[in-house]
Amino acid sequence: MIEIPQQGAAFFASDLHLSEDTPKTLEAFENWLASVAQEQTLIFLLGDLFEVWYGDDHSDSTSERVIQAVQSAKSAGAMLYFMHGNRDFLLGEQFAEAAGFEILPDPEFLLVNHQVVLITHGDQLCTDDKAYQKFRLQSRDEKWQKNFLALPLKQRIEMAKAIRSESKIHKANSAMSIMDANLQAVAESFKGKWPDGYYIGKSDVILHGHTHRCAIHHTLTSPAPTSPESTQGQLQKGQRIVLPDWDFDEPEKNRPKGGFLKLQSSGEFSLTLFN
Repeated sequence: MIEIPQQGAAFFASDLHLSEDTPKTLEAFENWLASVAQEQTLIFLLGDLFEVWYGDDHSDSTSERVIQAVQSAKSAGAMLYFMHGNRDFLLGEQFAEAAGFEILPDPEFLLVNHQVVLITHGDQLCTDDKAYQKFRLQSRDEKWQKNFLALPLKQRIEMAKAIRSESKIHKANSAMSIMDANLQAVAESFKGKWPDGYYIGKSDVILHGHTHRCAIHHTLTSPAPTSPESTQGQLQKGQRIVLPDWDFDEPEKNRPKGGFLKLQSSGEFSLTLFN
């Protein structure tokens, strides 16, 4: 279980969806990382750092700049952690080693002021999306990944684009509710029963991204705000914190362009949104 240094802090961000088409978001990420990286700082990137990942043998200017940004943050004294998302689940140890961050299992746990904080990308909580969960089960299989990564890079890129196109059609034709975390799955996860059926141990707080519905849910049924705002508070049992997605290139009206959570060893937190 990971612990935050007593005089330090942990920072969490997710769903940046970086690509060659997001230069402003990439620049914002670089600036943010440089601003928070220092000694006794833990930085968690909880999935979908990239819009898509074809394999560690693929490289472009975006991935190279991310490597440089992470290396600079590490040189400043920070420790960096990455968790796979639904877009970059093929990111491997080769890239992680080049950048200088550690790949975490999903879920992972932090101990913060005697409270257990479960961190996850969040897609496994969206159990109502049966089609996606079926694909997730297939695509996380070690044999499937080995076979896919053995294909020529050009073929992998074409297949990934086709999968992404199908995903957009599926999303457009599905009810918005199935793209959100299922509250029963959340309740069971607090008790230690993960959606895949395994017992993972009880937790007091759940922190995730994926849904693009930034909120501090103080209870299981408290709704997400229509217009989330920066806030601060103290971790409390039963809270579910949902991180914002980032988009500085084509931001939606009345939605933040991105943001992050800062968590101290005392349990105090601040959610900062970029408007």
